[in-house]
Amino acid sequence: MGEKLRLLPLRRLASWEPGLQQLGAGALGALMAAGSVFGGLHPFGMALLMGAGPARLWAAGAGVLAGYLAFLPLADGLRYLAAAAVVLAGKALFRGQFWPAAAGGCATLLAVQMMLAVSGLAGPAQAVAAVGDATLAAAWGWGLFRVGARARRGGPLGAESLLLCCAGLCGLQQLPAMGLLPGVVVLAAGGLALAFRGRLRDCAIFCLCGAGALAAADPALCFAGLAVAVGCLAAAYFTPGERLGCATLFLVGGLLGVLAAPQSSLAVGFLGSAALGEAAFFVLPARLLAALPGQTDPAAAQRPRVAGAVSQLESVANALTGIADTVNQVYETLPRRGESYNWVVDYVAEELCRTCGSRERCWVQDYSTTMDGFYRLKPILEQQGRAALEQLPGQFCRCIHPTELCSCSSRGYALYRGRRESRVKAGAMRAALTEQYSAMAQALSQMAGQLGQSIVPDVGKTEQLGRLFSSIGLEPLECQAGFDAAGRLRAGVTVSRTPFSQQELSEITEEAQRILHRPLTLPRVDHCRAVTTITFSEQPLYFPRYGLAARPAKAGACGDAVEQFCDCFGNAHLLLCDGMGVGRPAAIDGTLAATLAARLLKAGFGAQSAARLVNVALALKSDEESAATMDLVTVDLYSGRASLFKAGACPTLLLRGGKAQALEGSSLPVGILEQVVGQQDSVALNEGDWVVLVSDGALTDGSGWLCQQLELCAASGNTPQQTAELLADMAQKRAEGRSRPDDISVAVLRLERAVD
Repeated sequence: MGEKLRLLPLRRLASWEPGLQQLGAGALGALMAAGSVFGGLHPFGMALLMGAGPARLWAAGAGVLAGYLAFLPLADGLRYLAAAAVVLAGKALFRGQFWPAAAGGCATLLAVQMMLAVSGLAGPAQAVAAVGDATLAAAWGWGLFRVGARARRGGPLGAESLLLCCAGLCGLQQLPAMGLLPGVVVLAAGGLALAFRGRLRDCAIFCLCGAGALAAADPALCFAGLAVAVGCLAAAYFTPGERLGCATLFLVGGLLGVLAAPQSSLAVGFLGSAALGEAAFFVLPARLLAALPGQTDPAAAQRPRVAGAVSQLESVANALTGIADTVNQVYETLPRRGESYNWVVDYVAEELCRTCGSRERCWVQDYSTTMDGFYRLKPILEQQGRAALEQLPGQFCRCIHPTELCSCSSRGYALYRGRRESRVKAGAMRAALTEQYSAMAQALSQMAGQLGQSIVPDVGKTEQLGRLFSSIGLEPLECQAGFDAAGRLRAGVTVSRTPFSQQELSEITEEAQRILHRPLTLPRVDHCRAVTTITFSEQPLYFPRYGLAARPAKAGACGDAVEQFCDCFGNAHLLLCDGMGVGRPAAIDGTLAATLAARLLKAGFGAQSAARLVNVALALKSDEESAATMDLVTVDLYSGRASLFKAGACPTLLLRGGKAQALEGSSLPVGILEQVVGQQDSVALNEGDWVVLVSDGALTDGSGWLCQQLELCAASGNTPQQTAELLADMAQKRAEGRSRPDDISVAVLRLERAVD
């Protein structure tokens, strides 16, 4: 009896399932009918009907028809309604066929638009838009039809779901949401669910396609799509299976994405929507998440798979590059409406002259005279923005509506100028978006190259390291010790998830040094789901000693920002960013550039990739011009090889063998151009060599005296900190009395030997 009672709700739910499916098809139809792309095209409702199967065709059709009436203006709604009705009729008459219904629907849409154009209710721009609408509807519908047919024959549903999700995201953006972004909510929740299950490839495809859909629905949401994609991809790669870890990385990606928001209202709406999507991810039942395909054996799934990781990183990089290229190609192929002053002439002819009794005389008999008059009117409109009656050229002396001509020309030119300004802003956003995609692709490719560096295994050392961990009760799931291309020892051990204290790591390192016969640094420990990976690296030959001194031009705000740190790859970094100008604005620009660049470098990004991402962040930070120099020195502590990267920075002072020299650079700061072009160089350093970075405030009298003073400091045995303080004080004294004081910063690095 109890078993029957437990089964009764399931049977009742099963009886409701067909009705729920039909209801869902209707709701999906209404949502896709509301979807808008490229400023006013609504192709998805027709596309759904073209690709729908017979089982849910009529439910979807009812939803599409209702959506067109509810979400579109009456005139547009009736136009799409007629086309959708023809598609439904074609699907009913030609069962299982695509082209009759698609051709009928597209032809109806174009025919209605042509009738409107002939009657004077629509212009050429609307006709071009109708062609694009029909093309998109047919292409999207064909995709749904093909993948739906495969699914009905037992194929996968992934492609069909992806097409429907992208169209649904466009439709969600048309729904009233009190300042929130429904598309961002759904994209964030879905991306986090896939990231939690460790489906990196699927997460990348879903998030990047969703980001493209949001950008197509509203170009101002490019930043939102990119931020969600970066956050979800980071969560999928670094913290699969960890809800809190996925949410934390997603939050970091969202906060970085806010920097690219074109308006503060959009930034607030994006943060609220992202938070709502994250909350939805948290409340999803665990059994629902577990039902998604993913990693089922945590211990086995998290074992190092270098080849697979490299392939995935490269595929994501290629996808990002492909998106950047596609966005540029689509932009180049879109019709240019209102690109020239002729649009103003067409506007006046359509708005004023179409119903005028003298139209035949002005636009047929005296066409050249009329056009000459409009082009003589152009400089007046460009200078004043409007035209007065007394300023009309003589070619319009026979116009019977001179007052209306002045007002209509002024109104048309205002619309033309607004269109031009909007086009410039959209172009800047497109350039920033593609630059971000390209920079991320470059960085991921570099990471894939680093990850894929071959290691020659040492079987004996591997066995000894494995026995060491077995002796302390940690049976290795995987163990490898060997040498990289430079001959440096690298070793990694994967065990079941185990916390380690600093004392325990020190003792393990001492034992590992004894059996591997190499000096080692404290290991890097990474926890990922059910396993822990301990990575040992050979101790570098050198270590850096830093010094820093700053003298701001204004109290409380210094436009220079300096970062001095070592990463986990055996590199020492010295970074100086000088914000444009002085005071608080310069301090914000300099700090932002230095902080972002330092975080990217610590994560393994190259100098060029970090500079490109910083360049985009500065360009989109605000409407005001933002720029900062970037001066970076990276020293390989194993070999002493130093790489220099300069973007608008001052000369670098280099002391080798007791002789100082200034290394010049000629490039623009980051944040000025769409693409950063930095100057790169490399030098070989030895024990006792110095590298000094200075801001332009220290170069009021050139770099000669700095080189001399650096030689004296080195000969006197001064520490890097003492040298930095001395150089900053002397530069400040030399700058006294200058009409325009500037911030002064001196950063010093001296290379010292770590292993005898």
